[in-house]
Amino acid sequence: MDSSTPQQEQGAPNSGAPRSSWFGILTSVLNVAGTILILAMAVAVNADVGGRNLFNKPLPGVLEFVGLAIVAIVFLQMANTLREDRHVSNDILMLHVTKKWPRVSAAFYSMFNLIGAALMVLIVWFVWPIVLEAYAGGYYKGTTGIIQIPTWPFLAAVVIGAAATAVQFLLFTWRLFSRRGTGSAP
Repeated sequence: MDSSTPQQEQGAPNSGAPRSSWFGILTSVLNVAGTILILAMAVAVNADVGGRNLFNKPLPGVLEFVGLAIVAIVFLQMANTLREDRHVSNDILMLHVTKKWPRVSAAFYSMFNLIGAALMVLIVWFVWPIVLEAYAGGYYKGTTGIIQIPTWPFLAAVVIGAAATAVQFLLFTWRLFSRRGTGSAP
């Protein structure tokens, strides 16, 4: 195999997204925030297990924190995962379609991206009022007097991540349409 020619990775067409754009930096920052939450979860779970086994005293609030953090992590890392084309996909059929009918492939991927953007916008639309209500009402998970974890930061992470993912889907669609004008395949 010739190492001088770049390999086209399998999966959705390469977005051609510049790695150093402000939006790329934003999705990377959100990804790092999700990774920090994963590390915090790992530390909390290990401290809880250690407390249970060594001192017969579990760490309060770990279950609540993990339940809130998992959803936030998914949404914080979703836009960057999509941007870097690292999501799970099965594109065997679409790879064949892309080679034979690039315009049909572009139409399918555009439709997929527009549906993805619409779903993310719906999530933002429905979760944002819940964020405001949770913030204003001081909603929390946990037990009063023992541990209280506010829910609004985790819900806000869902809104921010879904909004960033919607923008990424729209950027993909824009790039597919701009390529069609040049006659190049996606």
